[in-house]
Amino acid sequence: MKRNKWVKAEAWIPEFRFDRFYDAETFNIKLQSTFVKNEDRDIMLKVVGNIKEENVASVGDDGTSQSVVAKTGVASVGNVKVPNPVLLAPYRTFVEVEQPESEFVFRMQSGPTCALFEADGGAWKIKAMQRIKEYLEEELREKIDSKKLYIIG
Repeated sequence: MKRNKWVKAEAWIPEFRFDRFYDAETFNIKLQSTFVKNEDRDIMLKVVGNIKEENVASVGDDGTSQSVVAKTGVASVGNVKVPNPVLLAPYRTFVEVEQPESEFVFRMQSGPTCALFEADGGAWKIKAMQRIKEYLEEELREKIDSKKLYIIG
């Protein structure tokens, strides 16, 4: 008797805890190692990498946006607006699939410490599942067409 075989695959993804503050050095490393390179990630790296620790107490905050004292040139120091919201693509699914971008609220506290808070209501999961399905359909087209494989999703 033939049996149906179900396959379940889980992506191995790097760890990044949203809603948790990291020190600036750790946050910088996490941005570079657990997120796809894009414009907002690069802007955040510049802000976090140039924070003047002795002046971090002078953070401006209106509830939505923040500004911090950071190096703005080779020798100059000035207020830098912290981008918000930021559009980022963390590694949250299989690396073979394009990582879905979503919005995050970027916050800083004295220390300096930095955190990202998810701001898309989980919509990235729907995008990721659709991209995984499209990837599998493309890669396994021959088996699907011959009715040897079915993709449920």
